[in-house]
Amino acid sequence: MQIPFSQTHFFSKLIIDYIEGKNDVVDFYSYRPSLDEIPRLIEDKKKENIDRNALVSILKKQYAACANLHLSDANRQQIQALQDEQTFCIVTAHQLNIFGGPLYFIYKIAQTISTCNQLKIKFPQYHFVPIYWMGSEDHDFDEINHIQLFNNKIEWTDKQGGITGAYQPSSIAACIDELETILGAKPYTSELVPILRQAYAQPTLALATRYVVHTLFGDAGLVIVNGNDTALKAQFSKVMEDELLHQNSIQLVTKQIHALESKGYKQQAFPRNINLFYISQNLRERIEWNATTNTYHVLNTTFSFTQKEILDELKNFPERFSPNVILRPLYQQKVLPSIAYIGGAGELAYWLQLKLVFDFYKVQFPQLLLRNSALLYTIDTVQKIEKLNLTILDFFADVDILKNKFATHQASDNLDVSDIKSAIQTAFEKLQTIAQNTDASLVNTVGAELQKSLQSVDALQKRFVKSLKQKNETELNRIEKIKSTLFPNHSLQERVENFSVYYAMYGQAFITDLVNVFDVYHKQFLLITLPK
Repeated sequence: MQIPFSQTHFFSKLIIDYIEGKNDVVDFYSYRPSLDEIPRLIEDKKKENIDRNALVSILKKQYAACANLHLSDANRQQIQALQDEQTFCIVTAHQLNIFGGPLYFIYKIAQTISTCNQLKIKFPQYHFVPIYWMGSEDHDFDEINHIQLFNNKIEWTDKQGGITGAYQPSSIAACIDELETILGAKPYTSELVPILRQAYAQPTLALATRYVVHTLFGDAGLVIVNGNDTALKAQFSKVMEDELLHQNSIQLVTKQIHALESKGYKQQAFPRNINLFYISQNLRERIEWNATTNTYHVLNTTFSFTQKEILDELKNFPERFSPNVILRPLYQQKVLPSIAYIGGAGELAYWLQLKLVFDFYKVQFPQLLLRNSALLYTIDTVQKIEKLNLTILDFFADVDILKNKFATHQASDNLDVSDIKSAIQTAFEKLQTIAQNTDASLVNTVGAELQKSLQSVDALQKRFVKSLKQKNETELNRIEKIKSTLFPNHSLQERVENFSVYYAMYGQAFITDLVNVFDVYHKQFLLITLPK
């Protein structure tokens, strides 16, 4: 089953207009989210000078740094394929959420693989490699340090500072113990837990995440890239130098934001004068220019550079400079033979602010693909819903609206009072005519009595519904329980639940099924029934 994104009430007007191809959005992207655009995307990307040999060499080194990681011949062939001029990639990116974070982290990767499989069939003359770009330079630990599991929050509290990719994950072992206890003796718990223990025995969170994601998706052809790499950043150093010297990106993004706002859309990402961080041991802070002292200063530190000093620093240590949300998309697109990016609604909203930056630096603005969203539920849940004479689609409504709908359906009489209110309105209109003809001072009094009468009818209707709710309290409690199961914390399931619940039940087949069912070119919200 499926439902249009617009009917879920969870997606912004900008994203709905984008996927529906509305004219108001066309100026903010280069390629429509359609398979028909792929040949043009490929021809345009071929014009860029991607250092494929360096990319393959870098990837081999990154994988070799991950202890006990098994690379099959197929994995090696995927990496090596990036050296071929006929190979292109589809990219997704995400932070290093522990244990895979919310479900949509897993969804994004599954869809990236699925998209490449689809493209290989339609365009067999080319090869397509799915890429997961690790958000190893993000520093918001509080966003990635926990998961939700059966209404239990498992939280890693070892805040070390700096970029999360450099965190040492040894202290996370207690969280794995907690996860194992909560999952219990499900069919594949004993398969999943050792994967996590081996992963988080790695020296850094970036390597741990590589281990987990590769174990889940490596055999399906996924290639993982860590952008926090000296050699990759050296390829981006000219852009970072220009950012330090001329601050072009804030002007370009601000212009795009104003254009979006003129169409009624909201700003998503906020540009800085300099959209770079400085990173070192346990440190990631913004770089700012001080016009008074003619120096660059790293916020909340004693680090200060003259123009020559900071350019020397960039030349000698490019790894110490980190693009923020404004420049990171440009970075990954510049160093990869990427033709499309798969992201969530929030991600695509800030990408749509960036086209002028890509145009300025003569880097292809990729095709933007909204990741699939999905609601997972069991056959048992379907049966419970059917007993209430409701459908799974009904549960996308607010729970109070859903309860009212159920209660009114239980009434022997129609509780819709709109006809009654209309009749009252007609009657009072006649009274107002009489008042006007006999004593005009009474017209307002008649109007006031009309409002009282209408309010009385509304109040009676609410009492009827309340009485029905009391009579059907058991069923309404079931509705509320089902709603909280499908939409935990009043949010989409994929933004709250962790994949481990499903992996423990279904094993690697769960991952395989996701890859098989997703299709980002099919612009619908998916409803997926799980086996018992």
